[in-house]
Amino acid sequence: MQELTRLDPGRAADLERLAEWLAAGRIAALPTETVPGLAVLVRGAGAEAAARQLAAVKGAPFDKPAALHLPDLETLRRMTPSLPPGLPRWIASRLPGAWTVLLPARWIHLPPSFGWIWPQVGVRIPRSPAFAACARAAGGPLLLTSINPHGAAPLTGAALEQWLARQGVPMAFDAARAGSGQPSRIVSFEPLPRLLRGDAAPAELRPGLRVLVVCSGNICRSPLAAAILRQELAAAWGVREAELRHLGWIVESAGSFAMAGADASEHSITAAREIGLDLRTHRARTLAQATAGASWDLVLGMGRSHLAALASLGVPAELFDPAGGEVADPFGGDLAAYRKAREHLQRAAQERVETLSRWESGGG
Repeated sequence: MQELTRLDPGRAADLERLAEWLAAGRIAALPTETVPGLAVLVRGAGAEAAARQLAAVKGAPFDKPAALHLPDLETLRRMTPSLPPGLPRWIASRLPGAWTVLLPARWIHLPPSFGWIWPQVGVRIPRSPAFAACARAAGGPLLLTSINPHGAAPLTGAALEQWLARQGVPMAFDAARAGSGQPSRIVSFEPLPRLLRGDAAPAELRPGLRVLVVCSGNICRSPLAAAILRQELAAAWGVREAELRHLGWIVESAGSFAMAGADASEHSITAAREIGLDLRTHRARTLAQATAGASWDLVLGMGRSHLAALASLGVPAELFDPAGGEVADPFGGDLAAYRKAREHLQRAAQERVETLSRWESGGG
């Protein structure tokens, strides 16, 4: 049996040796904060060849790729300039960390040279300075899989070192301090979230926000605005509106001077129906009713007067229109006035969804 090659991620010379090894298309064993992994650089031969290489060394059938492991969140931001609303914030709150996130491949901008052939991309950013140093030295995303023969538990200690030596795979960590030993949690967005490994409360998997939309009477603008926002959120995620709750998106409305139980105005119902929305079952709620025993992540007002009324709630409050425009009250006007308000609300809702889909400005 050949001698095991040991590399120290804290030494520049060893990082250079590791980078040369990986650039030559070879497998190396790298640390994470959970379990160490067998790593292959994706660029060059491409993802399929790299995944087959990892499967072969473990004696495993080739049926799926390993997860892409990145050095930092900034690398993932560059690969995903826009995600469905709320997801950038959710990812940024968990990565780096012991999570593997499976995303539809269409959401990630991968270089054509990767040759990614699978419908999903698993993404992991270990909370490990040693891994980050190795990944930066490698100069590109790495495919990682656990260190074990197929069907066996991840190897540890002397058994891990012996197996790596037999395979001729260099080790860039101390086997005696090789992470927690517990694999990362895996959550898949298809696009609805589904936990594939580990434990997590359902609410922990939901990237959506609880949003309250406020106008004065809750019969004209805010019920229409809430319905339009739900419509835009569902379209951005590619789900039915009824499925938004599975993503954690709750969008409701209230009025700062509402008469509780009042119907939506006739012209609001008509303006909504013209774009495929139904306000016939809407009943007005007061701000007190909407906030009693309820917590909201974001409250959106039609005008600045509503923001003033919301100041005492202690929750983030903004204008519904991210551009800062107030939505004119069509109450008492003709249908044309309601259509004009609807058009403003549609533009604002689209911009709001785009804002929530970015990594910055409320998106994460």
